[in-house]
Amino acid sequence: MPLELPDQQHFDAACGYVQLGMPLEANEELEKVDPLNRAAPEVLALRIEIYRKLKKWELMREIAKKLNDFQPNEIQWVLSYAFATRRAVSIEVAKDILRKSVAKFPKEATSIELFAIISASNGMG
Repeated sequence: MPLELPDQQHFDAACGYVQLGMPLEANEELEKVDPLNRAAPEVLALRIEIYRKLKKWELMREIAKKLNDFQPNEIQWVLSYAFATRRAVSIEVAKDILRKSVAKFPKEATSIELFAIISASNGMG
C-alpha cells in the first residue's frame, strides 16, 4: 500500500537527501513519517541505506533482518543482512547467512558467493 500525503512527501524528501549524500537529514525527514507507516517496506528499505551511509551496522542489521523475514524472496535483503552482520558481528556469521541463501537463490548463487568473497577480502564498508 503506497504512502499517502504528507508521509509520501517526507519519504520523497528523505530519498532526495540520501541522493545528495545527506543521511542525517534523510533520517530526520523519515522521523516525520507517521509512526504507523514507518514499518512500510519502502521506508525500511530507505532506512537501510541511511544506516549504511552512517555506518550504523547494528541498526542496519536489525532492519535488514526484518525485511528479509517479511520478504524472504528478495535477495537484496539477504545481502543487506549479511553485509550489516559482517560489520556488526563477524564475517563467519555473515558467511553463514549467505551459505543458507545459496540454495534459496540458485540463479544468484554466483553473485552471493562473489559478494561473500569480496566483503571478506576487502572489508567492504
